[in-house]
Amino acid sequence: MLLLLTLLLAGCASTAAIDTSKVDPDCAHSCSANYSECLGKFTLFPLMAQHQCTDAIKLCVQACPARGAAAPVPDSSQRLVALDDLYKRGLITKDEYDAKRAEILKGL
Repeated sequence: MLLLLTLLLAGCASTAAIDTSKVDPDCAHSCSANYSECLGKFTLFPLMAQHQCTDAIKLCVQACPARGAAAPVPDSSQRLVALDDLYKRGLITKDEYDAKRAEILKGL
């Protein structure tokens, strides 16, 4: 019974619904690498962490440009809000946050 419940809960945070085939392959690969790193962190609440990591990869893939097309890049304020959200959720480190924030602000 416990095994069945665990499988059902784990399926709720699945990345199966995230379609990376329509976005830039390099960006999709970067999102997947970040997802793997996120899942690799030790936590006392693995299901909660899995949900947070899944939410982060969804946001990351949504921010990727379309495959083979010059998709509009989210404006800087949207990127900063998304970056702030990732940091507040503990999905990126302070150093990663600072580096990406500086990169976004440099592009203004």
